[in-house]
Amino acid sequence: MTTKKSTREPNRKARLAGVVAIVMLAAGCSKPIDDRAIEVPKQAAPAVKKEANATASVQAKASPESEWLAADLAYRCVGAACAFEMLGARNKEEADWLRANGYPSSEQLKHFKGLSDDQLRREADAGDLAAMVSFGQRMAAAGDTKTGTQYVHDAIRNGSIYGYYGMSSIFQNTPGLEDMIDSAAYLRVAYILGDTKASVEMHRRYPDLGRIDQVNIDERAMSLYRTMAKSGQPNPRP
Repeated sequence: MTTKKSTREPNRKARLAGVVAIVMLAAGCSKPIDDRAIEVPKQAAPAVKKEANATASVQAKASPESEWLAADLAYRCVGAACAFEMLGARNKEEADWLRANGYPSSEQLKHFKGLSDDQLRREADAGDLAAMVSFGQRMAAAGDTKTGTQYVHDAIRNGSIYGYYGMSSIFQNTPGLEDMIDSAAYLRVAYILGDTKASVEMHRRYPDLGRIDQVNIDERAMSLYRTMAKSGQPNPRP
């Protein structure tokens, strides 16, 4: 059985050759045209499309880290542990919230620990809310509870929700001031003001709280909320 050869390609070449010949004659060129030298252009559009798709794919997979500001990255945490890390942020919005409410990053805490008392006091006196809380805790631990609580109270009055963590630590760890109800109540106020992780921290510090303890903590927290927090509106943590 004989297979017929397609005449479409030769015919197309012939037409192209004729057009080229006419153009060359009009230009004054008399050299004969070899239609074998005429190549039918191949379509390249799909390759261009593939390249465009690849570029779009790379852009779509850009690292989320590129959206974070340098100041926010100090708070960034990843993984399931973020749900329990009071100083960790799962996204840029949470990092902004932490910074706005006086929470230090873990790097800042390391920095504070490396400072002398005078150096840390200077940073606190300059208005750094996190430094005020850290200095207050240090003074209370050294026995100067009046100065210590004053610095932490000042941080709270200037908008630091983290200051309630500081007061909780003072009433948990300072000899002569240990008071589980007060310590837990300060964390409860932080929760009321919008820090959902404060509840996690309270149960981490006091895992064996009974029902009566919970009632007493709530009553004390509401008293602190009215006096220290001035019944402020909650600012929910993202």
